Parts: sequence; C-alpha cells; structure tokens
Amino acid sequence: MATTAVGDENPTLSDVIKRLSPGGVYQPLVEALTVQTPELEDATWKEGNLPNGELITTRSGLPSIGWRAYNEGVTAGKSRTDQLTETCGMLEGISNVDAKLANFNGNAAAFRASEDKGFLIAMKKEVGSGIFYHSTATSPRKFNGLSPRLDSLTGPYNDQIVDSDITSTDADQTSVWLIVWHPELVYLMYPKGSVAGFKHDDMGPRMVSDAAGKEYKAFTSVFNWDVGLVVKDARYVARLCNIDTSAIAKTGKLLIEGMIDLTERIENLDYPGARPVLYMNRTISTYLRQQATDVVKSTVMDFDTIGGKRIMTFNGITIRRTDSIVNTEAIVS
Repeated sequence: MATTAVGDENPTLSDVIKRLSPGGVYQPLVEALTVQTPELEDATWKEGNLPNGELITTRSGLPSIGWRAYNEGVTAGKSRTDQLTETCGMLEGISNVDAKLANFNGNAAAFRASEDKGFLIAMKKEVGSGIFYHSTATSPRKFNGLSPRLDSLTGPYNDQIVDSDITSTDADQTSVWLIVWHPELVYLMYPKGSVAGFKHDDMGPRMVSDAAGKEYKAFTSVFNWDVGLVVKDARYVARLCNIDTSAIAKTGKLLIEGMIDLTERIENLDYPGARPVLYMNRTISTYLRQQATDVVKSTVMDFDTIGGKRIMTFNGITIRRTDSIVNTEAIVS
C-alpha cells in the first residue's frame, strides 16, 4: 500500500505539542531566528506610480549654452532625460494547518498566531536581504537591490564605491553601506493602489489537498508583501566594499578611513528632509568600536539617544547593525 509523507510545510502534532506549556497553554516562543532588519524601519516608503512599480525620469544631460555678444545669438539647446522602471517583487507564503490539529487543546487562535509570526520573520529576513543583494538579472521575480547596481569599480556607479584598503582575498568579504533615505532620492515602494507592508489574509477553514490529492479541512492563511527598491539618484547611495573579514584587525584605522571616504561619496548629507544611515553587520560593528577606542580616533564616533535607545553614530550619521549584510561577498573588482 502506498504511503504519503506529510510535507515539511505542514505543522505536525509534534509541532503543536512543542509549543505547549505543561498546563496546555501556548507559551511565548523564544524567537531564536529573529533577525535585525533596521533598514525596513529606516526606509522611506512610497506608493509607486505603476501597478507593478515606479516609472522614474532622471536628467541625464544638460542643455548647451554659450556666451554671446551684442547683435549675436546662441544655439538653442535642451536637456536630455531618461526613463526607467523599477519593479516590485511579489513575496508570498501560504500556511495550511489541519483544522483538527489547530483545535488541539482548544487553542487554535494561539497556535495560528505563533505560526503567523514565523512568516513575518521570514519575510522581513528576505526583504532585508533583498535590499542589499537581490538581482532581477539573475532572479526576475524579485526586486533589484543595491549590490547589482554598485558591483564594479569601473562601472557606471564606480564613483559611489570605496575599495577598502584592508587586504581582500577569497569570498569572505563584506560591505558597509551608506543610504540616504528620501522620497526623491532612495526609497522602498509598493505598487500603485496597494497597501504598504506585510499583509495577512485569513482564508478561514476550507478544504485543501494533501500530497496524494485527498482533501481535508484546514485553516489557511496567505501572507503577501509586494515591495521594490527605487534608487532615483545614485549619488545618495555609497558602498565601502572588499572588507576582508579574515584580515581586518582590532587595531589600526583602515576601517575608519574607509568610512570617512564613504561619507564623502554622498552628494549632500544635509539634503532637506533626508535620513542618512550607515549599515553594517555585527562583525564590522564590533571592529569599528574596537578601532575607535583610541582617543584620537574616537572623535569620529559618538552615541545619541533616539526614541529612548542609545544609537552609535559616525561623524553624526546613525549607524545601524543589520543581519542582512553577509560576510561571504565576492571581491568587487
């Protein structure tokens, strides 16, 4: 007789029991897989002007002008503009929980809530990573992140890239990013006519099919997040790359010098209404603090209190530690 294994995507009785306290009540989960994605909190969000994204127009050339004398004219000119479309990706997840299993011990709502939170964490992790690494060239269903734009020291955006002086070998590199969030510079978007952020649709109990095509009653939840990244003015994003995580030292000043160079690549850090933020992972945040312990070097580092939280700053720019930036980047050349 053929047997059908329960798919890993469906919670089992074991999953339910693991979440119960001895008294049969759902206990709060220790979210060991929770990720820090402050870029999602910092970002400016804006509704796109297209159902699938944003059409942006940029000035790519200035008009010709000239000096004239009396009774002498100049040649008429015009500026040149280019248009491009930034697209949204459609991130989705589906949860099917057997109705009898969900009602085990009379705690259907509590179990489903704990499962829903897991989907939110997974989606935050995916979108956060996407801001820095997703590429529509290799994954057309996703949105285009920052690394595919600033990926060459000789490319069109090479002025926005700082090559770290820390020795770089192998694929154990990481980057520090400086993003200036503003609705006319760099922002996250959602499709025209939609709602920003994570969406949860409770489809209620319905009949679903198992792997063998047999039906059973399940509670179904659908999770959606339509999101894209718009870089309207590339002069407001900069990358310090080729930071070798196996070569960086606790002493010295190469990281600090690289970050100073990074801040100089931004056109105007005081752009009205803009929010410049530095992003780095735990490894680089640790080394930065260690290198800044020198009295002379520490003048570039400080702490501010924002919203009741103690925030590290570099030359007055907020530093945010994120789990979205990895230590396994390839060398940018």
